[in-house]
Amino acid sequence: MEIIAFVIAVAVAYQALKGYRLSKERTLLYLNFSFILLGAGLLIDSLSNVFVLMGGFHRGLLFLSAIGYTINFIAQFLAFGILVVAYIHQTRSVSSQATLVVLPAVTFFEHNALAELILMFLLIFISAQTGINYGVTKAKNALLVFAAFASLAVSHFFFLLFTFAPIFFPFAHIAQLFGFLLLLAMLLRVNQPQ
Repeated sequence: MEIIAFVIAVAVAYQALKGYRLSKERTLLYLNFSFILLGAGLLIDSLSNVFVLMGGFHRGLLFLSAIGYTINFIAQFLAFGILVVAYIHQTRSVSSQATLVVLPAVTFFEHNALAELILMFLLIFISAQTGINYGVTKAKNALLVFAAFASLAVSHFFFLLFTFAPIFFPFAHIAQLFGFLLLLAMLLRVNQPQ
């Protein structure tokens, strides 16, 4: 599923760049950078897990999975951080700057609950901002963006629950893929010739 998410993330990054070139809207450039980071993190995490799987879960290779997850966390933190900063800059809200989280010391744990909480709160902030935007504009594209980031927030809630019960792992990936697909759908709508 991470490889599929990587492909969708690359498609979202490409469509965001294409949209930026057409409209010069900076939000699309931030979205491009964010999804390049997300795609890179997903690719590294999935490849590290493939190596561990191909090695028969050999004890000597298990550290690769932890390194892949840690790199994926850092990529997601930076990607969602870029979007938080973009929304703060866009709304010019000084009080919202207090919601930014400082990157904690990274520990090599597979699906760390603290890491998922940090990503979930960043996505909740982004979801709230996109929800406010939809409330003001009532545009279908704004609804797609809000639904996408809400779905990504839900995916990290499921990833958080996965740290306690493995049953939530597929739901987390499904919600993540759904969020990426919603963003891709919005960008395809924006980039259609008028």
